[in-house]
Amino acid sequence: MFEIENLHASIEDKEILKGVNLTVNQGEIHALMGPNGSGKSTLAYILAGHPAYEVTEGAVRYFGEDILEMDPDERARRGIFLAFQYPTVIPGVSMANFLRMAVTNTRNARADAVAAAGGVAQKMTPREFRRLMKEKMSLLKMDDAFATRYLNEGFSGGEKSAPRSCKWPCLSRQWRSSTRPTPGSTSTRCGSSRRASTRCSTRTWACC
Repeated sequence: MFEIENLHASIEDKEILKGVNLTVNQGEIHALMGPNGSGKSTLAYILAGHPAYEVTEGAVRYFGEDILEMDPDERARRGIFLAFQYPTVIPGVSMANFLRMAVTNTRNARADAVAAAGGVAQKMTPREFRRLMKEKMSLLKMDDAFATRYLNEGFSGGEKSAPRSCKWPCLSRQWRSSTRPTPGSTSTRCGSSRRASTRCSTRTWACC
């Protein structure tokens, strides 16, 4: 499903990744742990397509496609999701509206691609989105009040993980890469993220 082969990458002429190899099969969960500066976040940013990082050698294949030549939005439409340790606070934008825009934009783009290839795919309706969000929040045992709160505003450390935990299943992501599930990540906290993921999907995800 996901294969990294001999990946070398640098930023500002400083090489960070020096020949990374990793294969992740369907249904597997991987936690990449190490000291600061070992390249965990660098790898996550490269997979998402961050423009500041330069890949100098190697390949990253996702369902057989090399994603390194794809723009970040193309990777997103194929199901690659980057979750941040410290998400941005966006006053005035509710979690529900943020999720609605993210979900409908990506789902509708996929529907357009299917239609362009001669297939038939329906775009997401507002009613379908509300049902989906309610279903995923229920699976994650999230309070309905989260949907009306402004994105990450006034959230505690634990609450900040709730929006991204809900966003991932709503977007039906097949690959999730997180710079860290929560500050001071431990194997216990990685386990909490794993339990949240498996409630919503059996697909592969990786936590960096």
